[in-house]
Amino acid sequence: MLRVFIGLVMLLCAFETHAQTKTNQTEKPGWLGQAKAWVSEKFNHEDASDWLKRIGPALRKQNYQGTLVMVAEGRIDTMAVYHAFSGNRERERIVALSGPAREVIRDNKVVVSTNSKDGSVGYDADTTDRWNPTQQFALADNLDGYEAKLGKAERIANFETQVVEIKARDKWRYGYRLWLEKSSGFPMRIDLLDENGGTLEKMAFTDLQLGKVPKESDLAFPKNTDFHRVQTLASNNQVDPGWRVKSPPEGFELRAARSSGNSVHLLYSDGLAFVSVYIERAPQPQKGQSAMQRGAVNVFAQWNSGRRVTVIGKVPAMTVAQFAQVLAPAK
Repeated sequence: MLRVFIGLVMLLCAFETHAQTKTNQTEKPGWLGQAKAWVSEKFNHEDASDWLKRIGPALRKQNYQGTLVMVAEGRIDTMAVYHAFSGNRERERIVALSGPAREVIRDNKVVVSTNSKDGSVGYDADTTDRWNPTQQFALADNLDGYEAKLGKAERIANFETQVVEIKARDKWRYGYRLWLEKSSGFPMRIDLLDENGGTLEKMAFTDLQLGKVPKESDLAFPKNTDFHRVQTLASNNQVDPGWRVKSPPEGFELRAARSSGNSVHLLYSDGLAFVSVYIERAPQPQKGQSAMQRGAVNVFAQWNSGRRVTVIGKVPAMTVAQFAQVLAPAK
């Protein structure tokens, strides 16, 4: 495929040189420019896809540690990140360095989250890791709702990076801008972009040591810590929750579901964005709706006929409203 496009570029260049010696050409004005732009776009598309495919292995199959800064809602959070990979074992620990004390420790698919308020919670990461947006960036260029293009080269935390733009094709979802370390494809910075291309939130490494094996003490689970194990979402072919979003925005599909008593949780995704739909009982006379936005997260709730529906996601406000308004019992 690459050789075909190289040959086409050479042919176009030769044609352009020939065309410049003639006047009154029969071709429509701009034909050559359109063809060259098409070839350039094809190159850009393939190169962007190649860069995105490097992210998963770069994050999973390397040893590294560093300081990660997240900026959202006018707040700055700083985290220490430790990651080790050996054989088929992946371990990771993320420790908050600002705000309330909290951390997340993972050993393959066993995850423990601790914080000073709620204690420790443990769960199996099988289903959540399966749809990890960071891993799904590799497929972004093949998703209906997005297109990927190369940006310029920039320097982040003393690393040379290549910028990749993941643009939303419509107003139902947000876009992304990624800065990928040139030698490995490691994401040095990720920005979440609103419908107009503005930055909603950003994550960036202020320092990073690629190839450094963290100490065992930096990866270990807390000692003598009791934790509550929570139920994880089951994939949608294992549980029929009895509810469906009849016509979600294009590209969004039901990925997981959970029923607990009179409550139902549905998880929809387009491959990058995730939307949670919660259905629970409400007092019969109540009727109404409300909307709220906090940073990149939008929430829409409505209650009627003894049911309360709450939709939450890092998607535009119109998207969560659409999910709530077309929810209905499965038939």
